[in-house]
Amino acid sequence: MPTFKSGAFAQQCFSVHPLSLSFKALLLPDRLSVACTNCHMRHRFTFRSLTTREGEESAAAKDAAGDLAKCAAAHPAELRVSLVDVMQDAVKFRCHACRRTYSIDVSACETYQKEV
Repeated sequence: MPTFKSGAFAQQCFSVHPLSLSFKALLLPDRLSVACTNCHMRHRFTFRSLTTREGEESAAAKDAAGDLAKCAAAHPAELRVSLVDVMQDAVKFRCHACRRTYSIDVSACETYQKEV
């Protein structure tokens, strides 16, 4: 199956069935993987930065790789995609368990069909 180097597929997945997108893996230092259970696509994001905010959006952003790694290990099913914006090269995740928002500044996106 070919790999598509565009954020358009991730944007479409999020627009059509946002609840089907879930966090799969954090591959440090700069990659993150998301899977869509509806269309069986896997989206890989290479990012320039990964930040988090606790609570309100006005709280100061901080580097979040360690926090996201802890979140993913403790409760990966609670991490959901909350925004995909290919025009701004941004993807956001929300952890419902610890109430954190994670933002990534995307430098590259790859999409491929995973084996079913």
